[in-house]
Amino acid sequence: MSGKKVTLHAFETDYIKELHHWLNDSVSISMVGRTPLTYEQTVNHVEKKRQDGDLLLAIKNEEKRLIGWVFLQNIEFEHGRASIGILLAPEARGQGYGEPAMKQMIDIGFKQLRLNKIYLTTRGVNEQAIRLYKKVGFIVEGELRKHAFFEGEFHNTYVMGVLASEWD
Repeated sequence: MSGKKVTLHAFETDYIKELHHWLNDSVSISMVGRTPLTYEQTVNHVEKKRQDGDLLLAIKNEEKRLIGWVFLQNIEFEHGRASIGILLAPEARGQGYGEPAMKQMIDIGFKQLRLNKIYLTTRGVNEQAIRLYKKVGFIVEGELRKHAFFEGEFHNTYVMGVLASEWD
């Protein structure tokens, strides 16, 4: 699906309740590889990201409904790089919202923050995410073999990146 429109807004404290549900979705837990979080842990997670200087933005669909968040973290201006992450509400996944949200955040990283590189890591089993990342311009820069434990097995993790010079 293409042609979906999203808008990015500051991630408000009021949105943490929704984020808590998304983070505790079984698919989210398995793809990111962590344990469920309490509401208080989710609040602390968001607060720590804010204290670390991460750029946290809410994703809203055409109806102005909150459907996810996207963020730049580990922002290192001296090296011109940051890591990107995205999480969509379970009902918004596979609907074409990830691509415009990622593109808008990458634009912010390159055009407003003047970064040179945006990178991420993802589990090799997360094929839907890998397709999205490649579609928006990320390339696989490396593979960490048997790096993540998932459903009783070790799986590879991919390091992916996109450079400002590759972005139009």
